[in-house]
Amino acid sequence: MTENEETNTTIENPTISHLSWGSIKISHQGKTFTLKDAKVWPSGAKSWDWGETGTRHNPGIQVADFEEFLDQIDILVLSNGMNNVLQVAPETHKYLKEKGIRFHELNTKRAVEVFNELSCQNQRVGGLFHSTC
Repeated sequence: MTENEETNTTIENPTISHLSWGSIKISHQGKTFTLKDAKVWPSGAKSWDWGETGTRHNPGIQVADFEEFLDQIDILVLSNGMNNVLQVAPETHKYLKEKGIRFHELNTKRAVEVFNELSCQNQRVGGLFHSTC
């Protein structure tokens, strides 16, 4: 649990409880969600639908993929897929650096580990997770 300094409310961070090819299990507030690709942030999680933003493996993750929860996080974890096929668009790298947002870009297995570590440390962390290629 983390305490939001502005509103003095408690937030329970989600955790990723299982990862396998094509499946990500997220536990949050007593519920478990199973998704193929996921967006996760301090107050929630949902399916990451690439079609909403036109994301493809190349050029990769766009700002539009995470901007809906950007104001809720201090650290962003971006997964490149299980086999590092998913890229991060150059414009996304530039945006994150210009805004001073800390981010990790890792293969999905390591991205899940880092996300859970940060979440357990009560960090305001969000992430995008691709469970295949």
